[in-house]
Amino acid sequence: MGFKDKFNRSNPRFLEILLKKHPTLTQREILLCMYLKLNYSSNDISDELDITIASVDTYRYNIRKKIGVQRKLSLTAHLNTLH
Repeated sequence: MGFKDKFNRSNPRFLEILLKKHPTLTQREILLCMYLKLNYSSNDISDELDITIASVDTYRYNIRKKIGVQRKLSLTAHLNTLH
């Protein structure tokens, strides 16, 4: 069973709600949101996706911009409010 299947089993409505509220997110940004929802650090995400930490930071920035979460607020905390 892959990551997405395991994620969807433990968070069955998260993707549906995320996409309904923020339809402009790319597939890669959605995947990053899934990792953030599971409280992965930037280092862990970088390792899992085989990308640089700078790329993770860029994705985080783009997600924040698209969903309207200010820099001073926790992106992970915001994602955890989506049920």
